[in-house]
Amino acid sequence: MEQAYTDRMENDRIDAGALRDRFYGQLDPGVRDALSRIVEAGASDVYVVGGVVRDLLLDRLITDIDLVCEDEAIDRMQAALPGERITAHSRFRTASVTVEGVRIDVATARREVYERPGALPTVEPANISEDLARRDFSINAMALRLTGEPALLDPCDGIVDTQDRRVRVLHDGSFRDDPTRVFRGFRYAARLGFEIELHTLAPLRDGVRFIADVSGSRVRRELGLTIGEATGGVALAMAHDAGALRAIHDGLTWDEHRTAALGAPKDVPLLPFGFALLTVGATVKDAQAIAKRLRLRLDEAAAVVGLASMQATAATLRRPGAKPSGVTVLLDRYPAESVAAFAATTTDTIAGQVAGRYLAEWRFVRPLLRGDALMALGVPEGPQIQRGLRLIRAARLDGWAEDEGDERALALRFAKSIRDSSIVHSDVELHVNGH
Repeated sequence: MEQAYTDRMENDRIDAGALRDRFYGQLDPGVRDALSRIVEAGASDVYVVGGVVRDLLLDRLITDIDLVCEDEAIDRMQAALPGERITAHSRFRTASVTVEGVRIDVATARREVYERPGALPTVEPANISEDLARRDFSINAMALRLTGEPALLDPCDGIVDTQDRRVRVLHDGSFRDDPTRVFRGFRYAARLGFEIELHTLAPLRDGVRFIADVSGSRVRRELGLTIGEATGGVALAMAHDAGALRAIHDGLTWDEHRTAALGAPKDVPLLPFGFALLTVGATVKDAQAIAKRLRLRLDEAAAVVGLASMQATAATLRRPGAKPSGVTVLLDRYPAESVAAFAATTTDTIAGQVAGRYLAEWRFVRPLLRGDALMALGVPEGPQIQRGLRLIRAARLDGWAEDEGDERALALRFAKSIRDSSIVHSDVELHVNGH
């Protein structure tokens, strides 16, 4: 049966109708229209659930929307939004669609059975109360009814925990059933500024040992979601302190310097950079093993292995005579995310500054002239064009070419050197052949 909310917050009674109005009031017209069609498309009640309700209570902006109904979610979504690009997962009886940048997920109310730690659950149809009871934390186990008379359901006292600003697990076996909840718990605590509830700490720490049983793709997803949050560095520090990162691989670590680095703006893609930060200090062999364990995407794996391969570059970067052109040739071999992670974490101040200068300035330097211009100036078509462009780029980096006129003069000298070399080569051949 439904358990309607009995108010225990400091404010006077929470008005479920007002809360529902506030929810709809945050939505753009297109999203509100899609949501209304989903609500009206089936016979059973529809509830907005989980983090949406929590964020409404905290006056936080709603981003994605999670809905639960007691009839078939996939059929409901397809009937409500014909012609839309709907992603359906029949195993879990869920469907999702993105409308004007907002993701709407609809799930059939369910209970879950875990055959072993870390395994994906087997799901069975259930009612809304059972669905809320199978969730991870009390602050995610609330529901606001969108059909009929408004009602706020809170069978697990999530409202009290929201008021008291704590993350509380629903049952002691939760982290054994799904060890990825370890990372989610830290993510919620960091994002909301909540504390992990005291009784929750023991099963959470015990659940860390089951992380090794979780597939790499699922762990990668949790780490990626954490990296992508504004408070992701704080959550990763919590995961490090609990041993959750080393439970994935010994080469994954975190510290306050990396928290600062992750939060600082970088002109590189965030996820590859974040995964590289996680592997600072790892050997190439360990970096390759981490990329395999987590099933990292190609750019993420390249950033991780690239950082490990940069260990020997510090000595070169701090040499007094190192020219920008030489540094650029060296660092162009590595993904920019690897260089950014190196610059942010190296203990060699000079090498870090040089790598930072490369990231901010030198890597973007390009010749003003293009290949066709070099051909018009007498550089022969083929590999000599690329050699000429590299020569001009080096001259720009080192201050020898400042404008297009300087580049043209350099290209003309380069073309002449090729012609002179060809003449000398021809004379040698004539002499050798006795002509």
